[in-house]
Amino acid sequence: MLILYGWLVIQTAWVSDDAYITLRSMENFIHGYGPIYNLGERVQVFTHPLWFLGQSMANGIFNAWAHNPLGDGQSYFLNVFMSITLSILAMAGLIFCVAKTNWGTILASASLILSKAYLDYSTSGLENPLTHLILVAFIWLLLSSDELKPNRILFLAFVASLGALDRLDTVLFYLPALTYLIWRSKHKSYSLLLIGLGFLPIVTWEIFSIFYYGFPFPNTAYAKINTGISALSLISQGFFYFWNSLRLDPITLVMIFGMMIYSWWQKEIALRLLAGGILLYLLYTISIGGDFMTGRYFSAPVLVSAAILVRIDFDAIDIKAISSRIGAPAFHLLLTSLVLVLGILPFFLIPERAASFGIGDEGGHRVYVDAHDISDERRVYAGMNLIRRLRTGPLVSEFAREKWVYDPETPRVVKLVGPLGFRGYILGPNAHVIDMNSLADPLMPRMPLYQINEWRIGHFRHFIPKGYVDSLKSGENNIEDANIALYYDKLSFVVRGELWSWSRLVEIWYLNTGRYNHLLENIVVTP
Repeated sequence: MLILYGWLVIQTAWVSDDAYITLRSMENFIHGYGPIYNLGERVQVFTHPLWFLGQSMANGIFNAWAHNPLGDGQSYFLNVFMSITLSILAMAGLIFCVAKTNWGTILASASLILSKAYLDYSTSGLENPLTHLILVAFIWLLLSSDELKPNRILFLAFVASLGALDRLDTVLFYLPALTYLIWRSKHKSYSLLLIGLGFLPIVTWEIFSIFYYGFPFPNTAYAKINTGISALSLISQGFFYFWNSLRLDPITLVMIFGMMIYSWWQKEIALRLLAGGILLYLLYTISIGGDFMTGRYFSAPVLVSAAILVRIDFDAIDIKAISSRIGAPAFHLLLTSLVLVLGILPFFLIPERAASFGIGDEGGHRVYVDAHDISDERRVYAGMNLIRRLRTGPLVSEFAREKWVYDPETPRVVKLVGPLGFRGYILGPNAHVIDMNSLADPLMPRMPLYQINEWRIGHFRHFIPKGYVDSLKSGENNIEDANIALYYDKLSFVVRGELWSWSRLVEIWYLNTGRYNHLLENIVVTP
């Protein structure tokens, strides 16, 4: 099953447009300009520091190899190869370290292979493969023993911290288990201390983030949270996200909810803790409105569900009582058939899952977007498939490798783009790139939306104040609204001012505690 999975991951490997948001920051970082998107402006646009640092290290090493065979496609190919490697390691860890029974391993592996969400996001250029591997490591440590030894608590906290450093919201998967360890411990203060020590990686990053960028969270978080959209509207969109997955990829949600229900019936408390983590993450997914990428937020939950499945003892009393009526072989055949039906039938019954869907249709990638603006991103970016790129060559970047050089004599060019990823990447370090969704700009996420009733999840068009683009071009504050201009002065000092200035640290405190929020009230949005 591992070989089959590896082959499929290679065949379906791809890189999304969003991945190039991180890759532009990575290029700036390894070329000495800092972990930033636009030069001279300290803004964190990536949501996965650990994944960012891993790619930076790999590309930095290959940059030192003058004649490495990856050429101008280095960032693309390293991204894909790292994703494939991590995904195979995660599956191998599940099979050889976490699994308890052979039959459960076969069913779980088959479910993951047939899960569109899991296979699609075994690559994609995003942080999912690293998230998967860290989850498997945590689950293995959690299930390996019931003892509350200090070293075990420390290691579990450390792995959970790496998970949070990879993507902060995945800490929800680890929270129930860590809470239980503290509750069960006889020396709760000591256990809290151990967990605090284990969480040093993410704490260190947060301290660095506040000091360097001025804020604890990525800029993208502020762009997607500060929208004014009602919680009810987001929750409604979140349920549409679940429905989209159930329709296109039924095995994923059936697996997730099936294993959650199973876990609550079992005596093994660790399985309940894993199910609790899944539940927290699913509720979080609903609360934020899901995502525009179908299945992306379900790849980690379905992996944890598979980890529960590989622990099932099919000779246990509750299972044996069922299988005794029809016979164990028939029961195993029934479960296998269920997995195969849920995983394979969508290719024949769901038009959007057919291999030929969209070929020859007009309208470009919109053919892959449903009525609620949730898209099949792997199909949208079919041109970024690994096999296709190996046959036709990489999408050559004008600014790849040693060509990524900032020229201070070049006039500042400000480019406003739609999708921020590849378009921003190929413009190179001499262009200041902002996007309609405010992902790379520090001021725009603090602005209201153009139209509160017209939005796509993950793509919120924030108001661009009059005079702001001219301000970016000239380097002087030309914003027409006096209050916004004053706020921008404070913000600009934090993201552009001298890093070690005490006054800058004071302004960081003021901005994060809302001292200047009144300046952004009653903004009149104009076309």
